Amino acid sequence: MSDPLLKVTDLVVRYGRHTAVDRVSFEIHAGETLALIGPSGCGKSSTALATLALRRPAGGSVRFEGHELTGLRERELRPLRPRFQPVFQDPYGSLSPRLRIRDAIAEPLRAQRRPPATGQVETLMETVGLDTSLGDRLPHELSGGQCQRVGIARALAGEPRLLVLDEPVSALDPSVRAGVLNLLTALQEDRGLAYLFICHDLALVRHFAHRVAVMRQGRIVDTRPARELSLTALDSGPA
Repeated sequence: MSDPLLKVTDLVVRYGRHTAVDRVSFEIHAGETLALIGPSGCGKSSTALATLALRRPAGGSVRFEGHELTGLRERELRPLRPRFQPVFQDPYGSLSPRLRIRDAIAEPLRAQRRPPATGQVETLMETVGLDTSLGDRLPHELSGGQCQRVGIARALAGEPRLLVLDEPVSALDPSVRAGVLNLLTALQEDRGLAYLFICHDLALVRHFAHRVAVMRQGRIVDTRPARELSLTALDSGPA
């Protein structure tokens, strides 16, 4: 098997005296989805933030494409950031209410000092299933599902290899949720994307993820293929 795209080893995240993530280790290969599940407050989102180099860990290692991210300064991280991108839970809260959709999608490219090429924004919109006529609208004029597709388009702008999906469909209606998950599956198949999928819905995880890591009280207590996941995995001991 090839080297993992992302390798997290003995990760520790603290907030003051509280240890939110306690020696967590996992790896993800290209084209694979690892779901990180567990009850609220177990450390899932803190793990995601540290993986994205948005929270400095107190210990451990985060290696992406062979690069050790832990300890890098922001100017050293900047060239790598387009390769690992987040998609957040709140489709409206993750977009500026004052930016029109085409500008919101172009914003990450401009932040990377890579002004979008002619037609690039429209291509990204089409890739995520958005009509290009929506480009002149503001976020509040779109549905939650459409705004989440905008968030995915923004993440794709830098041609990433890894997406960290933090509860990306939990705020959406069930019918809309299925469409967004189908989009993510198609993108993974077409582009070989890797996903770290933060979720609490066991039934959803069994269908969407390849492997599952169960987290409790800051630690991963079980890792296994998603199809072997018990539906009581969050209520009892290791599934």
